[in-house]
Amino acid sequence: MSRTTFRNTVLGIGATAAALALGYFGVQYIGKNNMFTIAAAVGGAGAISYVLQKPSQPEAPAAPIKTQRKGKKL
Repeated sequence: MSRTTFRNTVLGIGATAAALALGYFGVQYIGKNNMFTIAAAVGGAGAISYVLQKPSQPEAPAAPIKTQRKGKKL
């Protein structure tokens, strides 16, 4: 596993744990309906940012390039 992959995995697990803790304690302090509103806003922002991102890979050519074979050599 490369260093970047390991770092991203650790950061993802940490962010997930932080989100779960924030949700758990947030419901107790600010209420269920407010947490649903916050979750909808974050989910909507994530969906919008996903749609607006440009693809990082170059587009593939429309048709594959074929090479022509010349006649048999004797």
